[in-house]
Amino acid sequence: MDSSLKNFEILHLRNEKFVKPFTLRFEIDGQARFWDCVKVHDSVSILIFNEESKNFVLVRQFRPSVWYYENTHENSDKSGYTYELCAGIMDKNLSAKQTAIEEIFEETGYKVNDLEFITTCYSALGFGANRQDFFYAAVKNSDKIAQGGGVDGEKIEIINLPLNKAENFAFDDNFIKAPGLVMCFLWFFKKHKNFKKPSKIIIIVKY
Repeated sequence: MDSSLKNFEILHLRNEKFVKPFTLRFEIDGQARFWDCVKVHDSVSILIFNEESKNFVLVRQFRPSVWYYENTHENSDKSGYTYELCAGIMDKNLSAKQTAIEEIFEETGYKVNDLEFITTCYSALGFGANRQDFFYAAVKNSDKIAQGGGVDGEKIEIINLPLNKAENFAFDDNFIKAPGLVMCFLWFFKKHKNFKKPSKIIIIVKY
């Protein structure tokens, strides 16, 4: 996969599909105030664990907003790639669980029929406040019936992270990740307290 970035431009928002900016006007303590907000879709995220290989199944993908932040705030040439849970927005009138099952298949190629609910969080509280439901999926090798990698032009790499590397990975700042991934790892290790302590990180990339 060619990961080189070319012809990058910053444009004004037009015909917005996934985010809709607006301003709220309200009064509090007798004073009129204004607050800029963005309407976005609710979403789901799934912590996937292969019980046979003892690997967490994560995804790695290019995020233009992360690339922009890195290169404008840190004054260096950064890649913009992030390590994430399998995830997706709720834009098809499906339930959160149905959306999660569909996203697992599209992004990782695993077919699952059941999920364990972890929790619900709200993100981007200062300007978006969208809801995100988290699930856990236990899979086996035989559940993988497709290549994965996303749809509609998505270029998603599947990352198989060994169980005994996960805790160190979660707190290693060299890997850009969202807080939901860290939270789900903590949930997993609290629920499965008998697993081994982590050691040096080795990441296996499976295309």
